[in-house]
Amino acid sequence: MRFFSPVPWRTIPPNAITATAMACGIYSIFLSLSGGDLNHAAWYVLLSTLLDKADGSVARALKGSSEFGVQFDSFADSVAFGLAPAALIFASSPQLAPLTWGPGTHLLGLPSGALLGAICLLYAILTSVRLARFNVMTAEMGPNLFLGLPSTLSGGLICSAFLTIHELGVESPALYQLFPALLAVNAAMMVCNLPLPKLHLSAHPVAKVLQMGAAVAVYVTVLARTGFVFVLALLLGYLAVGFGIQGPRMWRERQPHS
Repeated sequence: MRFFSPVPWRTIPPNAITATAMACGIYSIFLSLSGGDLNHAAWYVLLSTLLDKADGSVARALKGSSEFGVQFDSFADSVAFGLAPAALIFASSPQLAPLTWGPGTHLLGLPSGALLGAICLLYAILTSVRLARFNVMTAEMGPNLFLGLPSTLSGGLICSAFLTIHELGVESPALYQLFPALLAVNAAMMVCNLPLPKLHLSAHPVAKVLQMGAAVAVYVTVLARTGFVFVLALLLGYLAVGFGIQGPRMWRERQPHS
């Protein structure tokens, strides 16, 4: 019996990227819960989203995809896009919106701190539920559709919105009070049955160039730690078109005609 199992070399680079994404999520949690810079905590989640997209591309390029990689990716996503955004909002709301979420305040008849903790806990749990559900239903849904909001997009949306508020200089307590509600809405959206088309390169040359340009711009923007409003606008546009138009159309096309 071997002390360690052999590891195919092709699987090492994509799994190393996945491990780095998980490390970024863990560091984001540390920053949030240790009183660190919350904007840095949010940025590390966005960095994890870039790495999450990169690991799949590297795996396909090297033909290094594996069942282990699929499961490891889900664990990393649970940390980076479930626990890390929940820790960020839990840490920021009492500090930045004390009138609503501070000690001694109540919402819906409950101590607001307990309600906030429950929302953050629910979000973290439903992120894991979403990831487990996705792994089980991938074959059934096929290569073109998600059901519900992907955890990567959820984490990216929350943290790009958080950083956009800071970037635009509109850090009012009223705006930060909205984040627990956003967390609750995203938690529900992750486990709902609304269809959302997956992003694929278009066959149309002009559309393909625009897609690739937008992807490069997102990587440059996040790595440069500026222009987060651009990232937020792209995410909101994709979700609006995907959930509102393209997803329902693709879902109807999948249904058998009577």
